[in-house]
This record gives sequence, C-alpha cells and structure tokens, in this order.
Amino acid sequence: MRKAIICFFAVFFLADMAQAKDLKDWGVVVLHGKGGSGAQMGPIASALQAEGAKVVVPTASWSKGYKTYDATMEEIGGYVAQVRAQGAKRVAVVGQSLGTNVALGYGAKRGGVDAIVAISPGHFPERFGNKDIADSLKRAKEMIAAGRGNETAKFTDTNQGKVYEVQTTAVAYVSFFDPAGPAVMSRNAANLKNSKLLWIVGTGDAGAQSVAQGGKVVTLGGGHFDMPKVSAKEIVGWLESL
Repeated sequence: MRKAIICFFAVFFLADMAQAKDLKDWGVVVLHGKGGSGAQMGPIASALQAEGAKVVVPTASWSKGYKTYDATMEEIGGYVAQVRAQGAKRVAVVGQSLGTNVALGYGAKRGGVDAIVAISPGHFPERFGNKDIADSLKRAKEMIAAGRGNETAKFTDTNQGKVYEVQTTAVAYVSFFDPAGPAVMSRNAANLKNSKLLWIVGTGDAGAQSVAQGGKVVTLGGGHFDMPKVSAKEIVGWLESL
C-alpha cells in the first residue's frame, strides 16, 4: 500500500515537472528606445535571465544617431548571432519604442526569429507631421541627389513630443524618416516572416495603441516610458507559452 502511494505521488510530481516551463532554449535580443541605453531594459533582461534565457542587451547605434536602416538590420543580425552562438534554439527580439520599430523591421526584412515583443511602439515616419522634420527630410534628399548622401549633418528628430537635433548622414536620416521608406512600422508588422507577435502598450500611450494590430495585444497601466518597468512578467509568460 505504501509503495502504491509513493508511486501515485511520483506520477503527479513528474507530471508537474513536465508541465513546468522555462526559457532555457530561448535567446532574446532586448532593444532600447531612441536616445536610450541597454540599462533602461534591465527589468526585462533580468526576468528573462532568471528563467534561463540567453540575453543580449546592447546599447544600440540609435542611442546617439542613426545608421542606415539596412545597416541597422545587420547590427541586429549580429546580436541574434550572439545568442545563437550561446546555444539558443529559439530566438526572440524584444524592442521598446524605436527598438520596437527596428525589431519589427528585422522580423519583416530578415526573418529567422521565432517571436517579437513590441513594447510601446514608437517612431512612425508615415505619421510625422512636424514641419521641421519635413524640412530636414527634404534637405537630406537634396543632399543625396547631389551625391552627398554620406555626408554628416544636423537634422530634426522627435521623441514623444520632444523636438531636437540629431547628427547623422543624409542617407541614414532618409532611411529612418521617409514615409515611403523601410522604417514604416505598420507595413513591417504586417509582413513578419513566421514570427509570433506580442504588443505591449500603456493605457496612457494612444500612439502605441493605434498601431498595435495583429498578434496578441496586452494593455498595461502607464505611459510610453513606463512599459519596460511593468511588462517583464507578461513577456516571460508569453514566451513560455509558445
């Protein structure tokens, strides 16, 4: 009788173990927003690592300026290669704001990742109505037409209503700001190559809510910059469910 009871509980224990999930097979590239740094994504990175994921949290090129969008895709490809070299069997790219734009661009243009987490998406070239950006875009295109596309100059940038100058090449600026260019987030989100998609948007971030279509959408309390602090549990749980 005692042996039967032990076997009974052993079966349930093994069943619970089989159902338990972690992220040991996952490699995750975590991308910060415009003008930020990898440190801002610390809560998410820590939660992923605690579940066994291989995590890369770079301070990316757009912390100060811009490469071309195509060169930025190469940059992300390097980070993806890092987690694969660490033994990751499945790969996710997690982005916040401009990092989301880049993550979706990578999923659409390069593919080869299993999941994308789009946190408080930002940087919408098709929606920029600021006259200063329009003037900068016109000037950058004129520089390209004159054969000066690789010259560096100051152009107008914006981040959640804050307008400032950024120094980059004309060709890089156009690639990120042209409404007909490669950085249009809605188009990239619609053209993902076999990647599962999770959107995380704040209750106080109407711009992010308006673009979150397709995939799973999770709305959490807070604004645009709050989401990296409050979304870790949702991200871990969603990846474990895949």
